[in-house]
This record gives sequence, C-alpha cells and structure tokens, in this order.
Amino acid sequence: MKLRKLIADTCRVFDELKIRYALIGGYAAIVYDSPYITDDIDFVIMADNVTLDLLDRLRDAGWDPTEEYNEAWELTAFGQFVHKDTGVVLHFFGEVSGFKIKDAIKINKSKIEGYPVNVCSPEDYLIMRAAVWHEEDKQKAIVIVRAQGKNLDIDYLMKRAKEEKVTRRIKWLLKFQK
Repeated sequence: MKLRKLIADTCRVFDELKIRYALIGGYAAIVYDSPYITDDIDFVIMADNVTLDLLDRLRDAGWDPTEEYNEAWELTAFGQFVHKDTGVVLHFFGEVSGFKIKDAIKINKSKIEGYPVNVCSPEDYLIMRAAVWHEEDKQKAIVIVRAQGKNLDIDYLMKRAKEEKVTRRIKWLLKFQK
C-alpha cells in the first residue's frame, strides 16, 4: 500500500467525521516540490469534532494505535498509529509549534490519489519550521523557499511570522529565495 493512498484514506476518514485537518510535515513539503523523503504522515487537527469514533474508524482503515486512548482529548494531544500492513507511522496533533488550525491559517487543496486533501500552505510550513528552528528545520525550510520562489505570499508570510514571533528567522530564510 502506497503512502499516498494511506494519506487519501486517512483524509477521507477526517472528512467523513467532519474533523478539520491539514497535512503538515514531510509530505506537505513534498506537495510543495521538495525532494524530501518521508516515511510517516503528520496532520494537525481541530479538536472540536473529535470523538472516539475517530479511533474506531482509523482501526478500520488499518491503523493500530501505539497508546491506549480512553478519551477523545487524548487523541488530540498526540495521536500516534502504525499501519498494520505497511509499518507507516501516522501522527496527529491538536497543535504544533507555529501552526494550529484557526481561521487565519491558509489551507490549500491538493489531489492525492485523486482525493482532495487539505495541506498547510507553504508559508505556514515555513512558519512551523521557523518556530522549531533546529538545523534540520532550517534546511527543510530553505528547500521550500527555493522551490516556491516567487510563488510565496510574502505579505501573508510576514503577517504570520509576526504573530508567531519568528520574523527574524523568516527574513533570514527569504534570502534563499530565487
């Protein structure tokens, strides 16, 4: 089973349960033309509609939880699953540094295996990386800045950078823009 199919199937579960989500992390970078290779799937989700039905539906889709979840809030604190056929790891969070689902966040649609998937914008991807700011995050962010070049919405990026208090880091990244 391909990673792309696992992503599409998982997003279908989120949509059917009316859970707002965005694909983040390595696969979001791939969507934005990064040559990054990943073997896990990361999402940020909105906790509002999460119930234990999500746990049951993910199990039905082949995802085995790595922890015992007895209440819905535990899933949104940090949900981790392993796909029983592939060993792929699925993570989802209610919030990660520099990104939580709220009205001000841009979410783009990208077709993955023919299914429309919510993906964090490249600008928000950069904000997430700038919020964490380890050496690996810097390198991954530079790749996106170079890949997206003049396609980045600089006004939006700088607005978000100010909100997340990472303006200096984002300005540093922008010097790599082509």
